[in-house]
Amino acid sequence: MRGRIVAGLALLVIAAALVLALRPHEATAAERVDRITSELRCPVCQGLSVKDSPSETARQMRDLVVQRVGEGKTDAQIEDEFRASYGEWVLLAPPLVSWNGVIWAVPILALVGGVLVALRRMRAAPSDLERPTPRQLAELRERVRAEEAADA
Repeated sequence: MRGRIVAGLALLVIAAALVLALRPHEATAAERVDRITSELRCPVCQGLSVKDSPSETARQMRDLVVQRVGEGKTDAQIEDEFRASYGEWVLLAPPLVSWNGVIWAVPILALVGGVLVALRRMRAAPSDLERPTPRQLAELRERVRAEEAADA
């Protein structure tokens, strides 16, 4: 009886620990700043995020993100502010909308289509050519001998 109680309590403690460990935690201000600045493109550097860029412009953008996070603005509000100032290209990974989806889907669909066409052609090709019968082989050998004799 005592063993069942201990086992039940142990199971309860493990379940509670799992629930607490798996629940989403509130991101700290520093984590939010890191996430937002890693998603913004530096207007000065080619292909670098604001987080990774050493430029003065990127530093100013990081400071602005820190300020906006401190003011309690949401990530979406901060990104919208930068999008309004710099345009859609300021996002390193622009949202998937209408034409963006088509641009991403066409190469993938072309690849899948090419693979399907190749597979269909491979299946349609004869796997074994028809072997000539002994009679056909004899006729072919005779024709070759006749052509060789005519050339000589």
